[in-house]
Amino acid sequence: MSQVDEIKARVDIVDLIGESVALRKRGRTFTALCPFHTERTPSFVVDPQRQSWRCFGACAEGGDVFSWVMRQQQIDFREALRVLAERAGVALEAPTRAQSEREERRRRLNSLNDAAAIFYQRRLAESPDAAVARNYVDERGIDEEIQQAFSLGYAGDEPDALLTYLTARGHPPDELVAAGLAVETEHGAIDRFHSRLLFPIRDARGRAVGFGGRTLSNDNPKYLNTPQTEIFDKSRLLYGLDRARNAIREKDRIVIVEGYMDVIAAHQHGQLNAVASMGTSLTEAQVRLIKPLTRNVVLALDADAAGAAATLRGIEVGREVMGHESLPVPDPSGLVRLQDTLAADIRIAALPEGRDPDALIRVDPDLWTDILEKAPTFLDYRFTAAVGARDLENARARAALVEELAPLVTAIAEPVVRDEYLQRLARLARLEMNALRQRLRQRRTSAARNATDVHPPAAAEPAPSRDRQTEFLLQLLVVRPELVPDVAPEARRWIGGGLAQELLDTLARPEADPSTPLQDELAALRARARALPPFSDEEAEQAAHQTVQRLRARRLREQMRPQTEAIASHERTHAAADLAELAARGTTASPSDPDVAAAVQAVLENMETGRELHLGATHKNHAELQKPARANLKETE
Repeated sequence: MSQVDEIKARVDIVDLIGESVALRKRGRTFTALCPFHTERTPSFVVDPQRQSWRCFGACAEGGDVFSWVMRQQQIDFREALRVLAERAGVALEAPTRAQSEREERRRRLNSLNDAAAIFYQRRLAESPDAAVARNYVDERGIDEEIQQAFSLGYAGDEPDALLTYLTARGHPPDELVAAGLAVETEHGAIDRFHSRLLFPIRDARGRAVGFGGRTLSNDNPKYLNTPQTEIFDKSRLLYGLDRARNAIREKDRIVIVEGYMDVIAAHQHGQLNAVASMGTSLTEAQVRLIKPLTRNVVLALDADAAGAAATLRGIEVGREVMGHESLPVPDPSGLVRLQDTLAADIRIAALPEGRDPDALIRVDPDLWTDILEKAPTFLDYRFTAAVGARDLENARARAALVEELAPLVTAIAEPVVRDEYLQRLARLARLEMNALRQRLRQRRTSAARNATDVHPPAAAEPAPSRDRQTEFLLQLLVVRPELVPDVAPEARRWIGGGLAQELLDTLARPEADPSTPLQDELAALRARARALPPFSDEEAEQAAHQTVQRLRARRLREQMRPQTEAIASHERTHAAADLAELAARGTTASPSDPDVAAAVQAVLENMETGRELHLGATHKNHAELQKPARANLKETE
């Protein structure tokens, strides 16, 4: 038993959660008001049998004892492991030598970046050649308090000022190169940053991991960042998150801007929940940093074409990572059905043309605040973007508009709001409401028909390297993570090796840090999973288990093919005695999986009781050929 399994076995999830949440027993489970969002009806469920918890309301999160401690205490898996090990009385094993070396190496890289931040910050404040940088900061209206809070610094013209400073303190040049602070040239290492205003970049825990540098001359590029290192990956960081975490929780909202100066201006004017994506669009890893803090997101990217495209990508990534929840919705006939809705409120701040957040905040902070408060929903933004990208005088363009927006509209749980958007879509598509409703009913009927069959729908094309059953199961698990703990252990035996196995293992260990290729595969898997029908909870669970059984049966058939072909051959020659001997021999000399031997034995048992079992032998007179064998068995008895 691993340390993690031992801790899970010793820590009762009901006792653990019951210490901070008022649980009430309801059948075999316990329920409560969710501790992570405000609600009137209990949607938080703890299952002692599965040792799991889940919120079926706005959070749509869940997991085991580790997920609970990580979510409640806002800590990473390693810290949660330590907390629960202490509670369970489990002595954690010392890290391996490789792990210790890796941690020490990362610690030294963090220390180097911290030292560099102090060095550059002092240069900005004191160095005569930093006057141009100090003038720039003053012109941008950044006060001294904010400069200190964000540790702004300056890299001068000297080629090796930082290198000289740090090597004199015992840090070898190759370590500075590994930290992204220096670069190797044919004449030796030199500083990476020159004549730039520097913005130290910190991770969520406040550790310096890299820098962004803005040129103060005409040098290109305008912004230069630390290259990817062992501790710096721009796609996994949000600038300013270490300072914004508390404000994000308090306001239950995060404002995502694009650049360093946008964040600094926002914080200086009291918008302490602002962070920057440091690029053109949000990534899945960045949204996962946000998810434990809030489900209310405002995207405030630049109002140019690139910013608009980045906003659309950010919406889609946010929708995928934040997940969905099922809400009960009455239809016109009075029946109640579960409606799949986005478990997040994503809004888009519509900035004036040619104005970025930094300039807008400095010139008119009240207008900035008003824009944030009136930010339209992602659906309003999608309507505007979809209409702007098409010539609606063209009938095909109007049909494409319906195809794009109809799934988003039908996912709205509130009937009044849904009807309002339907009317808007009907006007744009130049359709009568009845015709549009008929089209949507056809879509729902098709989805419901697909939902009754656990086979993957035709629209969900499998990845080239996987069969449809495996692909369907992975798609289902990626959109229904609550099924993973129950399904993954059995599926692991039958899903096969390679990439499919790696994806399944990654889904089963959400605390793990997958490689970049696996992240890309997961993102592609989520994109393909949008074609799945809107399964109910019961349908999804049934589909997952039935798919695993199909995978199991197929693998067993493959492994049993030599035995079954031989059995069929003996049946055709009516050699019942030889068949019995063969089955016994197949049982004692079975393939490595014990299920195969058991299945071969089942063949003999089924024949002895007079039942027909066809395990792969195909013959038009198969049943007739079995009769003499059964008769011979009867005479033998």
